[in-house]
Amino acid sequence: MKYFIMESERKTTNYHEWSKGRFDGVSFWKVDSLLISDDMHIKLNLEKIFRLYIPDYDPSGECCISKKQWDAIMKKGNEIGGNIFECLKEADEWVKKTFEDNEVFTMIGV
Repeated sequence: MKYFIMESERKTTNYHEWSKGRFDGVSFWKVDSLLISDDMHIKLNLEKIFRLYIPDYDPSGECCISKKQWDAIMKKGNEIGGNIFECLKEADEWVKKTFEDNEVFTMIGV
């Protein structure tokens, strides 16, 4: 993958973790989480697009994303195009699989 890594590839803690379901307040760095580096997150300015559709988005905290929110993010990403859409598209398969068994996924910030 170009933008994300899996937990098994992580070498530091400088990542935003996308975790399946709701965050339990305890478990970090789950084996099935998707991770994007803080540097990449900043470079792509993902905070800007997330803030459009996630009212409680906090890049340093945690927030849940519903399917409806994700669909809106993907639609906007498609409109923007370029690296932002490429990045979101890379995550989309993981997100779709997550929604098969979960109502939300949680973004846990750096």
